[in-house]
Amino acid sequence: MKEKIPESVIVSIFRINIKDIRNMYVGKYNQIVEKEIKLISQRATESNYKISNKFAEIETVIRKVPKNIEELTETKKYISEIGIVIEKLKKEIDECMNTYGICEEFNYEFSGTENDNKWKLFGAPLGIIEIIQSQTTVLEKQRENFIKQMEQEQEEFEETLDGLLITVEGFGAFNDINKYMEIAENVESVNERL
Repeated sequence: MKEKIPESVIVSIFRINIKDIRNMYVGKYNQIVEKEIKLISQRATESNYKISNKFAEIETVIRKVPKNIEELTETKKYISEIGIVIEKLKKEIDECMNTYGICEEFNYEFSGTENDNKWKLFGAPLGIIEIIQSQTTVLEKQRENFIKQMEQEQEEFEETLDGLLITVEGFGAFNDINKYMEIAENVESVNERL
């Protein structure tokens, strides 16, 4: 920039020294450039933070251990639909990487942590895919466990129903009115079990 502004200018028969003005404008220009580069780097950092948080939320949902078959089904559905979200986030990552590229053109140096965050963000979609692959195996094992548990509960339920059926059928044997208290206790017991 300094080369573009001459040290002096000839106006008619006068030579005007503009060296001090030139140095002042060059200083202002450099300040503006530095502030713009810092602003761009700050935008890259903020964008990285926002996108990284979105990936962290996705990972949290995928890794959440389901407590029942309904939660397991919701997690599997979420995993099946996450591809669309990742594609949108890839576009945001590309924009963020372009912003980092602008900073590199001006030789702006990021801290080691910021560089690590940049490359973690770049690899985040692949990381989510790897997590999905490992979590799918875990979810399948949990699904099998839930099915076994449901089958066991079904068997217990059927046994309970059979026991209640026998008790209810036995009510016909009570024909003595003097044993009404005993009959009432049996009826209440069956009612609670139902």
